[in-house]
Amino acid sequence: MAMISKDLWVTRGTIALPGKTIPIWGLWTFGGEAQVPGPIIEGEAGDIIQIRLYNDFLNVSPIGEPVSLIFPGQENVRVEKWPGGVLQLVQPQYSGGRLISLTNFIEKGKFYEPKALFYQIEAQKPGIYLYESGTYPEKQIQMGCYGAIVVRPVGYKISDHPNYRTAYGAGTGSSYDVEKILILGEMDSIMHEDVVPNVYYDMLKYKPDYWVINGRVYPDTLNDDHGSSQPYGSKISCRLGDRVLLRLLNAGFQEHTFYLGGLVGRVVAEDSFPLIHSGGDGSYEKMEMTLGAGQSVDVIMTPTTEGEFYLYAREYNHLVNNEQFPGGMKTKMEVMP
Repeated sequence: MAMISKDLWVTRGTIALPGKTIPIWGLWTFGGEAQVPGPIIEGEAGDIIQIRLYNDFLNVSPIGEPVSLIFPGQENVRVEKWPGGVLQLVQPQYSGGRLISLTNFIEKGKFYEPKALFYQIEAQKPGIYLYESGTYPEKQIQMGCYGAIVVRPVGYKISDHPNYRTAYGAGTGSSYDVEKILILGEMDSIMHEDVVPNVYYDMLKYKPDYWVINGRVYPDTLNDDHGSSQPYGSKISCRLGDRVLLRLLNAGFQEHTFYLGGLVGRVVAEDSFPLIHSGGDGSYEKMEMTLGAGQSVDVIMTPTTEGEFYLYAREYNHLVNNEQFPGGMKTKMEVMP
């Protein structure tokens, strides 16, 4: 068992999409920038995951309203205000407009107590889970306040352990050689531009014009990690015969049907419940799968043909960027010899 600690800050930022740049309310780790989705948090079953969520720069909320997090699928989540009555004295330091460090200091008239919510999660079972805003979620999730937690089985990194390179442990049919996390969603650029802090947004006006994978749209989805406006790439590279674990999560509000480019995948888990276990084998093969809001699916694909395969949303209007084709929720798998 280990203790996993993560500090997350919520702040304003922008996301560059083909044709326009729109504002976001994103999460970031210390010294970084607002990103969508937020940082991926990883641990093993049995670990304690501690998250401090900050929404305070010199007693001012960067997004102008309260924020919190919820953790669907997690049990025994403890939350409290931090620092729990103990005054923490820190000084923000900036370089080029970016916060680069916080140093303890005591100087008359310059006391600063960072306000945060402290979450402690007992990671009880392997799986992949969303974390997302629990305050005005219809607005803050759409603006970018969400991310993923990956809980892995004990021993997944130990080569002679039965759980080595598995998503859910031995006997679950989840062994893999390559893993890729794809977080699906959509964005209404007009909403992002019109949202006002602490003011209700009429979701009946919600009309997405960009459909994203890991915060990017095609063709930016094909760029490497940190090679685009948002840090997580979506392109998959593997060798012939590799077992590719595709971990799909839908952080959007819409339903998305995701096509595997003509490849056949075996669904081995739904909503982090393995379908293969001691009681039987409930896994099944699919060439596409439909995910409702908040759902997750784990799929194992083993390509037997070299080449390039395009994975994309089957909804006709989800492959455009602001009504311009091609774009949207599309990426590529490269299968090499």
